Amino acid sequence: MKKVLIVDNSSYMRMFVKKIIEKGSFHNIFEASGKDDAIEVFKSEKPDIVILDLNMSESTMDGINVLTDIMKINPKTVVIIISAVGHESVKDECMALGAKSYIMKPFDTEILLKTLEEYK
Repeated sequence: MKKVLIVDNSSYMRMFVKKIIEKGSFHNIFEASGKDDAIEVFKSEKPDIVILDLNMSESTMDGINVLTDIMKINPKTVVIIISAVGHESVKDECMALGAKSYIMKPFDTEILLKTLEEYK
């Protein structure tokens, strides 16, 4: 069974995403609220899929650092970015760093489920 890590500083968003992916029969789900927490959980649980927000604090896009660190640890990890940051340059950077998909907030739940199904 695939393990999924949800990384978002918003507890509401983590809960929302968790409920969506449970519908897609992913039940081995872990959560992290920030950069350090995310890397710690990633190293200990070794998830197959990471759903990652880019903005984890008011001033920085820590998610890019998390993505970079995850790819250094295990470049085969499927990272799906879910972010309100819509700049094409940011999306391109994430994809170049190894993200498999980039979903804009607000998003349709079916898009996330369909994306996850590709990597089940």
